[in-house]
Amino acid sequence: MARQSRKRGKKEGPKVSNKKEEPVEAEAMEAAETAAKADSEGVRWPLFYNMPVPLSFERHGDKSINLERRFGFAANTNMVPVNMQEFSRVAISYPIVFTESAPASAIAILGLRQGQNLFVDDAGAWDGGVYVPAYVRRYPFIFCTGQEDEQLVLCVDEADDLIVDGTGAENTQAIYDGEEASETIKKMLEFCAAFHRQSLATREFVDELENRDLFRPGTVTITNESGEQFNLRGFRMVDEAKFNALPDEAFLEFRRKGWLHAITSHLVSVQNLAALGFRSKASE
Repeated sequence: MARQSRKRGKKEGPKVSNKKEEPVEAEAMEAAETAAKADSEGVRWPLFYNMPVPLSFERHGDKSINLERRFGFAANTNMVPVNMQEFSRVAISYPIVFTESAPASAIAILGLRQGQNLFVDDAGAWDGGVYVPAYVRRYPFIFCTGQEDEQLVLCVDEADDLIVDGTGAENTQAIYDGEEASETIKKMLEFCAAFHRQSLATREFVDELENRDLFRPGTVTITNESGEQFNLRGFRMVDEAKFNALPDEAFLEFRRKGWLHAITSHLVSVQNLAALGFRSKASE
């Protein structure tokens, strides 16, 4: 089982173990509350995830990852969580806003209608040349919390067709190399560890925006080339006037923590709302 410690103190690197363990919950950053799902035991999983289980040789030793990456699992969502560290790349193509309910989450808007992703085609391919948010690229893997300790355990969603039976098939990579996790899995473990750290830093950033009352309600009307109007509401944005009125010490704190660039990226990204209208026309 692949695992990463989240205890403070001595930093531990990725580990692989065959210790049996069950997941109890996903990590801190979640999608908008409407995206979470509950399994038969009442555990609520974030957006996309249906049946994540701890990765282990016993269960996955004869399975592989399909390297023909497809994003059909994301075709029916119009928003996805994003981390502060990727705001500058996300802002090139997507609007970045914040959920209305507290605690707020940073999200990228992918479509103008419920269940619409304007960046995924019918074959499950993401629009070429457009940045794919880390939350999407992480799937079907996710960190979970083990029942016996506070270590984070790498889990995989077995409901997804990216995990296939057998090894050695074309365009696949075995999950295990012998009884050790393959290099692909070790890289995914590191990716998930970085994602987890970034999500915690993003949580601190968004909480500070909330605590300083820097949000304002977001409402926008978009008209595409066909004359169809879309009224978007139920999200929040940084109030630029309030942000500019921050005391000097608060502004310096934001600069010291690297938050100024994130706020600038967010404010610039809102211009992409209009671009979604044109993209909506093109997809019809």
